[in-house]
Amino acid sequence: MMATQLSFPERIASIPRRTRRLLVLETFLGYPLLVAGHTLLVMTDRVPVTLWAPVAIALMALSLIGVAIVYSWAKPRADSSARLDERQRAMLDRAHVIGYGVLGTVITLLSGALALVASFDGPILVTMEGLTPFLIALGLYLPILPSAILAWIEPDPATDDVVAGS
Repeated sequence: MMATQLSFPERIASIPRRTRRLLVLETFLGYPLLVAGHTLLVMTDRVPVTLWAPVAIALMALSLIGVAIVYSWAKPRADSSARLDERQRAMLDRAHVIGYGVLGTVITLLSGALALVASFDGPILVTMEGLTPFLIALGLYLPILPSAILAWIEPDPATDDVVAGS
């Protein structure tokens, strides 16, 4: 019997949990590494821009490709118009609750850090140049947060062999 080739959506839907978690990590590490590398290497003249540019493109591509794959995986599971069973609805609700918790924690930590800096160093000058990386990160990560959490917590589907053996 000849095995049939899976279509792209079928391959995306069957990504195992470990691979999904690596994709989520890749998605959330690419852009911060880009910003950190630019700040620590390019702005301090340790690495010329011409050498950094391909690395920056690769790091941003990692994040964008990760976003696209995570969205593709989560879309059938996170679509509000989809007919989800109780377990799927509970997983989706849990992903949203965790996402709001993560977002609240990040906002609280950033606000506390700004308050500490302002209390010791005086007024904080916020320029568009300094704010832009945060705005990009907000636009990149805020929309994908529930889908990424769903991809992280969703268990692998039970295989027929496991179901038949139990």
